[in-house]
Amino acid sequence: MKNLVLKELWILSKAERSALKQTFSPGINLLVGENDVGKSTVVKAIYHCFGANTPQINNSIWQKANAIYCVSFEVDGRQFYILRDEKYFGVFDKNKQLVSRHVGISVEGGISEFVNQILEFNIELEKQHGGKLGKAGPAFYFLPFYVDQDAGWRSSWSSFTGLQQFGNYRRLMLDYHLGVRSQAYYDAKNREIELEQEKAAIEIDRRSLQAARNSVEKRKAHAKVDLDPAVLQAEMEAVVEEYNAIYGQQQDALQKIKDLRNQRNLIDREIEVIKHSIAELDADFRFAEQPETPDVVGCPTCGTEFDNSFVERFGILDDVDQCHYLVDQWLKSRRDVTEKLSDAQRSYDSIASTLNEVKATLERKKEGVTLSELIASEGMKEMIHSLNLEIGEFLERERAFADKLEHNAKALKLDKNRKKEIVDWYKARMKEYLNLLNVGVLSENDYKSVDKAIRNNALGSDLPRALLAQYYAFLSTMDEFNNFVVCPLLIDSPFQQEQDAANKQAIIDFIESKKLDGQQLILATVTEPDFSDAPQIDGANLIGFESKLQVLDPKQFESVLSEIGTMHSETLSSVDQ
Repeated sequence: MKNLVLKELWILSKAERSALKQTFSPGINLLVGENDVGKSTVVKAIYHCFGANTPQINNSIWQKANAIYCVSFEVDGRQFYILRDEKYFGVFDKNKQLVSRHVGISVEGGISEFVNQILEFNIELEKQHGGKLGKAGPAFYFLPFYVDQDAGWRSSWSSFTGLQQFGNYRRLMLDYHLGVRSQAYYDAKNREIELEQEKAAIEIDRRSLQAARNSVEKRKAHAKVDLDPAVLQAEMEAVVEEYNAIYGQQQDALQKIKDLRNQRNLIDREIEVIKHSIAELDADFRFAEQPETPDVVGCPTCGTEFDNSFVERFGILDDVDQCHYLVDQWLKSRRDVTEKLSDAQRSYDSIASTLNEVKATLERKKEGVTLSELIASEGMKEMIHSLNLEIGEFLERERAFADKLEHNAKALKLDKNRKKEIVDWYKARMKEYLNLLNVGVLSENDYKSVDKAIRNNALGSDLPRALLAQYYAFLSTMDEFNNFVVCPLLIDSPFQQEQDAANKQAIIDFIESKKLDGQQLILATVTEPDFSDAPQIDGANLIGFESKLQVLDPKQFESVLSEIGTMHSETLSSVDQ
């Protein structure tokens, strides 16, 4: 199976001029430190880069940093970078050359289009409201590979936000990940819905033709077809009225395009002004920094004197940083305006096309080609015959779609024997793992099916260990019955509910020994005195955290900016720049 391996993570705050770069081993990585030193922020940031949003990643304190995230990873020998700034994503190759830009996650053009392709994940689920299908984002693929300290120790596979957009997401994803339902099932389910929609559209058209035929048949015996000038005049006036209405829409759309272009030009002017200010401030700083510059500098224009002190110089640097921050915000606004402009242009083109069709109709009516003449020329009998032929064609197409639906239904059938084999394997692993983790309060009935949540009988310190057993039982079942891209296992704070020393050691031994072969592990935990200041795993990459409430380091700002700054600029650049 393919493995996704994390290489490096960068977090950059231009607002606070601080940053963090973290390198990961392809094996086991231990993030160790006391509470409130940033371990969880680093763990949350990893899958956040891929478009899988985690709880509390944007809490009120952390929001002030306006963090930019970037992760380097490797899949099947191919290396990529993904940079994220709020809803804006940039994907880069191993040489940091731009591959694609994305806005949003699961929307059209979102980062899901890249990440899901890398993960070979193409699932659509029924939305909670409206009954429409929606593409499952990366969070649904990463469910087996992340245990969040805020949500993951209350129930399994709940460590990301936004999961409730799909009804019964947990059961559906369990079927997918454990191999109960293959990718072919989900493809067939999507195909079924598409076929049903196409068949329904044909039925609507066929019923409309039948209604038209029945109406003609009722009038056939006594209706006379005359070319009435008054009727023709009314038809002409209706078409002209329609033309004028659409022409008004076209003018509105054109005005919107002009407004958006003016708005974008205004943004461009603002950016140029700020960049000019940056250049002037840089020149002021270089002048103030020169040894020959006196301690008191007079303004050449008004004669006012200014102290050339360290405080004044740092003030200039603060102004430069604020200007850079403003440039970033304006670039984001420009991206949004450019997208709105593209939408407005498409709307204008669509209206123009409709207007041309109405204009063509108007020209035909001017030439005297009317519906009345068509009926008069062909006669009622010929019209009914023509309608019957069309109705017959629609009925044939409906029968063809019914045959396709019947054939497609075979791929939707559940293999009950395979499901039983999967459930039996899962229950055997649960029994084994609960024993290894010293959980004796659960009976087999508590985990008799893969989708049964463990939370009723496992209370207190038993619940986190029971959930850990379930996470690993799922992974073992996936490994046995499914073929998938193995992702890093991220476990945040496994020592929940005041575990005693024996259970802590059991947890550490279990986490290390039962992970999948070749799977990267990132484990965040507090420093424990009874663990000789840190959990012990031979050969692990030990990453220490010390500073309270300060995961980012001002000393790393310049180096991290030099590494990912260009990628950030390219991510925010408009396509036309």
